[in-house]
Amino acid sequence: MATNIRQGFVTGSGAVLDVATSTTVSDTRIKGVTYSGVGTFLITGTSVDAYGNINGSNLKFVGTTNVDASDIILPDYGLKVNGVVKVSAPTSTATVGIFYG
Repeated sequence: MATNIRQGFVTGSGAVLDVATSTTVSDTRIKGVTYSGVGTFLITGTSVDAYGNINGSNLKFVGTTNVDASDIILPDYGLKVNGVVKVSAPTSTATVGIFYG
């Protein structure tokens, strides 16, 4: 199965933007995350289907004082995210890059 892997990026909190097209990343699978910063990060993406059910996933992790930059690789099919991919970062200078597709 061939997949095109793309990259999105955000500094601080907000919607993740594709680095090549500057469009908002939505309805995708996150394959990996790279980040810098110390504190709790939350990546969310949810949507409501025609029956009123909330779909989507959250990815929560903590950057510690020991390691303030790292990578997270999600195996197999990655983490499915419905709706707009948003990041809640611990500081306005924290960065998050996602690999998706």
